Amino acid sequence: MPPAKFHFHLFWFILHPFGYNCAHAFVKNYASFQKRAPVQAKHGHAQLLSLPASQHLDSRVAVSLGASYGGLKHGGDLDDIENIYIISDLHTDNVENLEWLRKRCKKSRQSMETPGQNDCLIIAGDISHELSKLEETFSIIVENLQCHIFFIWGNHEAWIGGKEMDSLGISSSLGKIDKVKDLCNSMGIHTEFELVGKNNENPVLIFPIESWYDATLSLEGCEDLCEKFNVWPWVDFKNCEWPTEEDLRDSKFEDNQRFSIAGYNVENTGRIPVGLTEWFANINQNSIVDVRDIYREWLEAGRESEISASKPPGLITMSHFLPNQKTLPDWKDPNCDTFRREEWLDHPVPEVSAKFAKVAGSALIDEQIRSIIPPEIPSSQVQHLHVFGHSHRPKDFVYNGIRYVHNPLGKPAEREMNMVSNDVDFQLIWNCTKSSFAKAAIADESLSYSGGLGEIPGDRVIRFWEEKGGGKELLARNMKHRRQRRRIETKRLLRNLKGS
Repeated sequence: MPPAKFHFHLFWFILHPFGYNCAHAFVKNYASFQKRAPVQAKHGHAQLLSLPASQHLDSRVAVSLGASYGGLKHGGDLDDIENIYIISDLHTDNVENLEWLRKRCKKSRQSMETPGQNDCLIIAGDISHELSKLEETFSIIVENLQCHIFFIWGNHEAWIGGKEMDSLGISSSLGKIDKVKDLCNSMGIHTEFELVGKNNENPVLIFPIESWYDATLSLEGCEDLCEKFNVWPWVDFKNCEWPTEEDLRDSKFEDNQRFSIAGYNVENTGRIPVGLTEWFANINQNSIVDVRDIYREWLEAGRESEISASKPPGLITMSHFLPNQKTLPDWKDPNCDTFRREEWLDHPVPEVSAKFAKVAGSALIDEQIRSIIPPEIPSSQVQHLHVFGHSHRPKDFVYNGIRYVHNPLGKPAEREMNMVSNDVDFQLIWNCTKSSFAKAAIADESLSYSGGLGEIPGDRVIRFWEEKGGGKELLARNMKHRRQRRRIETKRLLRNLKGS
């Protein structure tokens, strides 16, 4: 048995039982990543910000896929959008997930959970690391549902390596992200902010926020659980290549671009790229200035009109990564500012939770999205929802005026173990056409709803597997049974390897 093939199987059985979400993708692409071309240690500014024009959409894959783009129909105009749906973490490089999507999109529109021609679907990252699979996923959705799609890339979209990436000449994660955006633009997928539903009663701004993670969401008092974080097999550390801190620092920004993690207590960052979240935050700031101007124009129109102005448009921000500690899987009380380790890390794998917090997201995301509304407009006047992904642990709650929603498809194993609902579906969060729910429902503590006239309430979700997935006793049994099955499969594999 060749060593590479032995390692291929061995990594699967070692990593997967410990809950590493990327184990499947790591093993699936192990062989191709071994052949990755060397990556330059430093990037010039031209390489840092974009790929050469000669490399855009010129590969065999892109050319063959591009032939069908012109036939995609995205429904009506953005000004006439009616409903907005969300989902994240489709991971369609998993066969079961791709089949789920095919079946779901081919269903007739029998319920409010199915987007149509006059609707938007927000996808909060992690479709696939393969551009061809990303294109296939978008095509399935648009060809069947004919809805508009808003997309923000996730950590899987930043992975490089393999035949497809090598054929495109991609050797950096920033270059890969540029390619993802090129693909989206060629297919009519929205990656920049847009005002939608302008011709209807409840228009809303949809604003994608680019970011990464920086350990600012680390759990206080849990560093002893992260002692080996520098060797933790988080697949991003292997499959991503970012500019150096020096190159990121040398990038020039406007004077009003000011986001920094200097004020946060960050330690034991391991192999997390330094300065990357600050770089993305400062890039986002250009669009934030434009969105603020939209709200200021609304305010000025109201001052000049003898008739009182209508309410300002709502705001739906979207990121793949988690925006604050309250959105972490094990933060059980959004109103509590202190992490209660003894009460909340009450499951079989506390060390995984502590390490994941470091790679979950960035506090800069929350700082940034809360800076969008101009200070002269009371934040209470603008209904604000934030959609995120990444953790594969559903969330839906209101904190400090913003509703945070995570609606992942996740991995088949996570649905099997009730960490994600087996009945996961597109979630309707906004209706642009009418006041869809009574404000009195704000008092219902079982709902996640902050009172917006266009907002569609959802069931309040803090820790899904505990509240609706059978609790920690069932989770412990499921994990035990899964480990037992893995041990049996490992022994069988080793016997087969010896006999081959």
